[in-house]
Amino acid sequence: MSGLIRQFDHSDPGDETLRNFRYQFGYGAILLLAALRSEKDYVSMWCEHFEDMVCERVDGLFDCYQIKTSTPENGHLRLTTDSVRKSIKRFVALQSRFGDYIATMFIVSNTEFLDTEQADKITACPGRLLGAIRAAAKVDGIDTVFMQAFNALKNYCECDADSLFTTLKKVDLCVGPSRQSFETDIAHTHVPRVKGCENCTPNTLSAIVDDLVGKVFRASSLKIGDPDVHLHTYFSRTEIDPRLLGKRIFIEEADSIIKKHTASHFRYVQGSGSLVVADGNRDLTKLAKKLSKGGLDDYIATMQRKALATEKRLLEAPPEKLSDLIDQLESVVQGECDEAHLEAKYDDRPTGEIMLRTVHKRLRTIAEQRPADVFGEPYDTLVGFAGLLTSDCKVWWSEKFDINL
Repeated sequence: MSGLIRQFDHSDPGDETLRNFRYQFGYGAILLLAALRSEKDYVSMWCEHFEDMVCERVDGLFDCYQIKTSTPENGHLRLTTDSVRKSIKRFVALQSRFGDYIATMFIVSNTEFLDTEQADKITACPGRLLGAIRAAAKVDGIDTVFMQAFNALKNYCECDADSLFTTLKKVDLCVGPSRQSFETDIAHTHVPRVKGCENCTPNTLSAIVDDLVGKVFRASSLKIGDPDVHLHTYFSRTEIDPRLLGKRIFIEEADSIIKKHTASHFRYVQGSGSLVVADGNRDLTKLAKKLSKGGLDDYIATMQRKALATEKRLLEAPPEKLSDLIDQLESVVQGECDEAHLEAKYDDRPTGEIMLRTVHKRLRTIAEQRPADVFGEPYDTLVGFAGLLTSDCKVWWSEKFDINL
């Protein structure tokens, strides 16, 4: 096989550049999810508009975000790190233009910010300087330990001391997820805490993240879907340009994405299941008798193995989720088996054979096309659950008979 497709091209950083942009869009998704959880009081978010993200709050003020990615191997971010200084310089300009409307300005990075009390390093700590700024009422009240660092930053930003001081009063720092695993972190840490997403399957969680990141990406570009863009005239410039409105994402739009992936999932009521799983050797004698009566002797061993494997899988589930899992799986599998049994009764062929084929087909369709209805459990688990229900005399593969004979 050619080395062309077996080696990374380290001379072309294009893929890393795209990953950094996707990280920015991913953090936008994190902000939308935080707003949906009511952890951020945001009404909407503007993407690539003066800053990477500008979030409109319910009080009419705005929070601004600069998203910076860095290679962790390069060490902690310092006050003298270019990405930190450049962000602050942008914030100074932003404060000068729109200061009355800005509440907080955040620098977000995948890399930790230096934070230490060591005398020879403390002035390089971004958070320590910001703490000293917040503790001071005015410039001459800044702790003298930090004055040299403050003046150096003032010279870099090419501004006066009061402007820098006012800006830094509003600056905060935030460490985002790892650049290597941010999409997984969003899917499995942030999304499940949104109402309605608690029991989503891994595939559903990933699909939600993809849609949210895509939404932020489109809002960050100049892609405009509003036909009013071609009706925006010279004398209508006092109105908001449709090109700018295309950069805005309302929190309700993020909520719609969530509901698209979760609203159609059918859930049975809690407590509807009655199957009891136990850590031990389940007696599968009844299962064997019932399959044999249905003409399925050749399938007994397979069904027994899947039933035992499914019970073991259930016992490995988190205790707080086991009850809901059993309720849902039992109700879904029981329903499909009951319908298959009803269909088989009116067929001239052997009931067990027709019913088994129908059950397999139905359960495979659920596992592949409606995984959220069974919490993402695979086809084999559903078949094994049918075996457990057979063992508990809830599913029959023939007409009912005295199982004790």
